[in-house]
Amino acid sequence: MLAVFLCLGVFVLTFNGCGSGSGGGGSQTTNPLPAVASLSPSSAVVGSAGVTLTIAGSNFLSSSTVTWNGAAVSSTYESASSLTAEIPASDLSSVGTGKIAVVNPAPGGGTSGSLSFTINAAPNPSPTLSSISPMSAYIGISSLTLTLSGSGFVNDSQVLWNGAAMATTYSSATQLEATIPGSDFTSAQQAAVAVFNPTPGGGTSTAQQFTITVAPGSGTVTKVSVVANSLAWDPVNQVIYLSLPSSDGSNGNSVQILNPSNGVLENSASVGSEPNLLSVSENSKYLYVSLDGAASIQRMTLPELGTDIAIPLGSSSSSPYYAMDLQAAPNADTTFAVVRGEKDSIPEETGGVLIYDDSTARPDVLCGWGQQPECTNPNDPNEEWGEYDTIQWNGDGSAMFAANYEDTGYDFYTVPVTSTGFGKVTDYPDLVTGNKAHIHYDKTTGYVYDEDGEVIDPSSGQIVGSFDAAGLMVPDGALGTAFFLIEPAFSGYPYTLESFDMKKFVPIASMPVQNIVGTATHLIRWGTNGLALTTADPYDPSGPGAVYLITGPIVSAPSAGQGRPTGNAALVLQEKK
Repeated sequence: MLAVFLCLGVFVLTFNGCGSGSGGGGSQTTNPLPAVASLSPSSAVVGSAGVTLTIAGSNFLSSSTVTWNGAAVSSTYESASSLTAEIPASDLSSVGTGKIAVVNPAPGGGTSGSLSFTINAAPNPSPTLSSISPMSAYIGISSLTLTLSGSGFVNDSQVLWNGAAMATTYSSATQLEATIPGSDFTSAQQAAVAVFNPTPGGGTSTAQQFTITVAPGSGTVTKVSVVANSLAWDPVNQVIYLSLPSSDGSNGNSVQILNPSNGVLENSASVGSEPNLLSVSENSKYLYVSLDGAASIQRMTLPELGTDIAIPLGSSSSSPYYAMDLQAAPNADTTFAVVRGEKDSIPEETGGVLIYDDSTARPDVLCGWGQQPECTNPNDPNEEWGEYDTIQWNGDGSAMFAANYEDTGYDFYTVPVTSTGFGKVTDYPDLVTGNKAHIHYDKTTGYVYDEDGEVIDPSSGQIVGSFDAAGLMVPDGALGTAFFLIEPAFSGYPYTLESFDMKKFVPIASMPVQNIVGTATHLIRWGTNGLALTTADPYDPSGPGAVYLITGPIVSAPSAGQGRPTGNAALVLQEKK
């Protein structure tokens, strides 16, 4: 209600009555401080055409502004908790980070904290390698420039040679060049060549194979014109010992020293009737020689080939035993193991396996076929007979491995070695599947290799790999290479020497060995650059046979490859009389 008051004699028209205050106007709203919580998306690839960005947060107004690194960009109010903003392509032209904030105008208002928007480099493509040029080279070249063709190559692409990065030159998105040093051409192998693109994206292409093979005539086979039943390498004295049968005439029934470095026959010593298998003791103190004609083992002192003790092998009820296998222990010069067999018996392994210390047999034996019930192993009284045709010690002499190749049981055996002989046998049947497949232990890998190509882990009794080969073989774990001598399928064709990578079980190199006379009977490794083999006439002991020494890159090269070289080099034959 309007009222009139008399205040100090003055008429005042007011709504509130008398007073000294100045009248008041309407109140004004204060804007809140915005807050940002998240961005979507929070990144983009450099060079993008532009991005519509959604900012989530709180206290947004229709008058809010979105800033990019402090500069306002076009934005749209969606709600008090959501804004959208347009980030133009010009702000996405280089790799880096943009800072996103929201500004509310005065009164009040202010600038929120910032969120980071990442501008990433464009992902590298996955490279594709379609060809390499050249595709092969001989051992011994100084270096090679390799041209690679494909797609998806970038400035940072790397050429990989067996997984190792090579010096790489970028030519275009479809071509690279790489320099391969001469140090990678020291062995017969196949190298895996691939292209690697780094992250982001990127990856490794499928590999192409580059063949490094032996130049024609770069290997040598030396024929030594002497017939030998067997042979053994002495790593201390650096010689090979040969057992010469009586059919060698005046030189027969002896052990002959062969110097493999020059193919020269050196000293010899008479040893007894029909020497056959040979085994050099741990420290090259003794040579153990099986005498088939005397049913015994003769020990000889080294290096002079002096006559030492003789150890008779005994006999069955019908015939004397001979040594089917003979292996000196890896932990004592005076210890060896022997498999006893009977000639013309089926099976031949009838006398079991014995360990001797000097001339004394340990009492706990592996009982052979037909020896039950008179033969027992006290450590394994329930042991059934086995067929232990071929044996190998483990690396420290604490265990022995054996295999049966005389019947279709194809057993593989592991057995601990004790101070009194053998402990309890573990039998893995159907593991060594070939006839006459001798086993070979390699202390570097810890695996057992047979001559049908199987690779056995003796700790589990499992086949862990196989080589596509069968024949006389020798593993060299230190070199990483397994060597096989493959018998020709048809008369008149040459033997083939093949080498395999022992880790990948793939071929490295293959080469014919021409003019081998007779049938190959034994193959050994000598030194780091040689193989040696004996041959004989399987039907006539006095028939043709010889000793062959093989040297050259194919037998000295460390393995690093995958696949089989296609070279046609042949080993050159020379003959020593």
